Amino acid sequence: MLRTLFFLTLTLLGNATVLAADLNIAHGWARETPPGRLMTAAYGTLTNTGDKTIVINGVSSDVAAHSSLHETLIERDRSTMRPVKSLSLAPGEEAELAPGGMHIMLMKLDSPLKEGQSIDICFKLENNNDVCHDFSVTKYKMSAHSH
Repeated sequence: MLRTLFFLTLTLLGNATVLAADLNIAHGWARETPPGRLMTAAYGTLTNTGDKTIVINGVSSDVAAHSSLHETLIERDRSTMRPVKSLSLAPGEEAELAPGGMHIMLMKLDSPLKEGQSIDICFKLENNNDVCHDFSVTKYKMSAHSH
């Protein structure tokens, strides 16, 4: 009886837990640091491949003292950025992190990021799991919107 109760409890807990492996990160890249700056942005595609909603409550990287999700908004013909407290992805949902939209800000970098480098960015999930992924550093031709 005790053994059955133990396995039932594990099964129930397992069904309520979002697995870190359910967050797929594809096409991750970070912009090479502009001259004289110690901040940049990173982009990619996030996909929930599981059957439970995933909530991302933050991001971190060893190369930056401060990292956060941001979104770009156009207000009165001006582009502004604001932090995103959390990002929820329903099962099967995808979020595009792209220039001019939602992105990761990497601020107070330890040193400038150079093309060809690779950095780790970790996504902090609501269940206290971290999902880390390699982001390649590449040059990006500046458009009208820049960081």
